Amino acid sequence: MPPYEKEMVLSQEKLFSPRELSQAVGISVTQIRALMNEGRLEYLAISSKTRLLTMSGWERFRQTATRAAGHTGNDADNQSAAHADGHPVRQADLQTGKV
Repeated sequence: MPPYEKEMVLSQEKLFSPRELSQAVGISVTQIRALMNEGRLEYLAISSKTRLLTMSGWERFRQTATRAAGHTGNDADNQSAAHADGHPVRQADLQTGKV
């Protein structure tokens, strides 16, 4: 899509107040404002007191938050220690050196 068409689509997107978005997505206004203040949820600053949101901004937040929640870091950290035969290493094994 050419850039000018993207701008036209964005300019036609519905703008929501924090209260309207909270009702649409099912979380509290306080949570919406906290996400905005943390910089995790995009908004348009209309004036010093008026900030409006878009549903596409909410969807981007959800995708980012879902990816972050699903990523647990290093897979090696998530695996239990095991003997060569596949049995888990117990605390007693560590103390007796049977690792």
